[in-house]
Amino acid sequence: MPRVTFLSFEEWTGEVECNTSLLDAAKVLGLRLNHDCGGNASCTTCRVEVQDGFDHLSEIDFDEQDLLDREALSEPQHRLACQARVLGDVVVRVPKGKWEVPG
Repeated sequence: MPRVTFLSFEEWTGEVECNTSLLDAAKVLGLRLNHDCGGNASCTTCRVEVQDGFDHLSEIDFDEQDLLDREALSEPQHRLACQARVLGDVVVRVPKGKWEVPG
């Protein structure tokens, strides 16, 4: 199974089933990512930055790229956690404000 690491206010690492979205992987690992649209690719609140393993994520589709472009986030390391599916080991950084403080 692929190993996913999220870097935010601390490090969250674990294995998930292949083809799991990064958003669902975060949930499995206990990290609550913001996702205002409910994971439907109509906002960018779940945006993450791929640090390692970019080629181990599903290909970016037109709708995801269009949303990222509108937010001037067209660099290849930016992905929407609700759309990027894990195919192999990956490390992503969660920008400050994109994760929910545990409470």
